Amino acid sequence: MSGGKSKGVLLRGVKGLPIQVPGEILKCQADLGPTATLVWINLVAFSQLGRPLQINSLARQMGLPKREVSQALALLADMGWINDEGLEIRLTVQGSEEALQPAAAEQAAAAEPLADEETEAFDWLINFVSARITVPSPEEKRKLLYWMQSKGLSHEVIAVAIEEMCASAAHPSFPYLEGILRNWHGVGIRTYNDLLENPYLAKVLAPIAGGKELNPAEKRWKEVFPDEFD
Repeated sequence: MSGGKSKGVLLRGVKGLPIQVPGEILKCQADLGPTATLVWINLVAFSQLGRPLQINSLARQMGLPKREVSQALALLADMGWINDEGLEIRLTVQGSEEALQPAAAEQAAAAEPLADEETEAFDWLINFVSARITVPSPEEKRKLLYWMQSKGLSHEVIAVAIEEMCASAAHPSFPYLEGILRNWHGVGIRTYNDLLENPYLAKVLAPIAGGKELNPAEKRWKEVFPDEFD
């Protein structure tokens, strides 16, 4: 390069490039961080190429631990870049007209009246979250209700996810919790018995499933749901 003030280096495009990335993701990458940004770009690539998302495959492709990819997905969901709608994940672009509206599924869950048993379970869950982490915000309550009603996860499963987060994360957060719930939902977990049948998913329940001595967190869990251990 010649001397003097540089005007930058010209980049030449790749012929036949099939992937288009919206400029908004580049403007937000400082807030999202490099991992979440690149995960989202990979999701865009998958969608444009017609490939389904498999977290294990994505982690291998990116050369990252599966947990990092799951945490990035949780962050993207919390910041509105993806919406989990059950059988599919909908990508959104923050700053676009579409992204200005909340997720329809979460709105529907918040508007739908609860049965008495559901109300009792949801109230218990809110108290559990408040005791173990902090009092959830209205937005977090709406999301917890969404996971119970729209996604079909029992309040026991969400409570175990909270214990799992507290045991695994140096700084527990709602995005981290949703990452755990998203992983469990993806492999078919809906009830507490589902977790007991798949103890590898939750290290806080592994000793229970294996009949080993319980640690203090597990003993507390046993006291909360004694009928599950008969």
